[in-house]
Amino acid sequence: MSALIAFDAAARHASITRAADELALTESAVSRQISQLEDQLGVQLFHRIKKRLSLTRAGTAYARDIAGTLERLEKDTRDVMANEGEGGTLEIAVLPTVGSQWLIPRMSDLYEQQPKMTVNLSARSSRFLFSETSFDGALCFGSASWPGAQSDFLFEEELFVVAGPRLLQQHASPPWSPDTVLSGRLLHLVTRPDAWGSWAAAHGGGASNLLKGPRFETQSMVIGAACAGQGLALLPRFLIETPLQRGDLQIVCDLSLRSEGSYYFAYPEEKTGEPQLDVFRAWLQEHARRFREGAPAVDAPTPP
Repeated sequence: MSALIAFDAAARHASITRAADELALTESAVSRQISQLEDQLGVQLFHRIKKRLSLTRAGTAYARDIAGTLERLEKDTRDVMANEGEGGTLEIAVLPTVGSQWLIPRMSDLYEQQPKMTVNLSARSSRFLFSETSFDGALCFGSASWPGAQSDFLFEEELFVVAGPRLLQQHASPPWSPDTVLSGRLLHLVTRPDAWGSWAAAHGGGASNLLKGPRFETQSMVIGAACAGQGLALLPRFLIETPLQRGDLQIVCDLSLRSEGSYYFAYPEEKTGEPQLDVFRAWLQEHARRFREGAPAVDAPTPP
């Protein structure tokens, strides 16, 4: 293990000196550990030209694998220390804005029911292969199909046209017609490039250029731009309740759009039946049911 740690540090820094500084060892100790590792493997891991150090092709591949292994060991160690040997930790990927506006306000209820459980949340805007990550599950949007995974349905989505006060001052009072909406600057979500086209097709809008306007990576960015009066946004109401109540946004058209996709919780097939994941799935299903029925989030913060 000491040799692997020395190799990892030297590979990251491309320097024995900097690796020795990081590990609080002498340069000769680091060099000796790497040489012993190469002897054990029977493979040269570094090119050594004078004082320059560079990875061989085998060393590059091995460094990538070792870095992932050491990272997982560190994570597992942090988890067992954080849980003091009890409870469990889940790694969950979540759409950034859905995570901050929908999931996190409900998490207090989970911790009240499961005080020894820890759920780490990471933002992911696009799908990935579970086999290439350490995630136990992901709250996602789209279809239920996910390679190597099972999916639980959570809820559907309805999109509304909204604008901020600055933009509203430049037009007649709502409700606006489809042509009025589509004549303005449209704000786009990168992962939903066809949203405005679907809205226009559903409501008979004119043949405007539906690709005009800036694009944003996350819904929170779209919400911020709409609040600042930079254009019209097509957003699910459950993500903008607070801006609507504050008056930072207003629904400007009576015509909405039911999204083709829905929200799901996906998890790796091989994790089916794991106790901690089953507890989280059951809790999430219950809150999704309450949400579909119109119930507010438990302990959700009151908008200022």
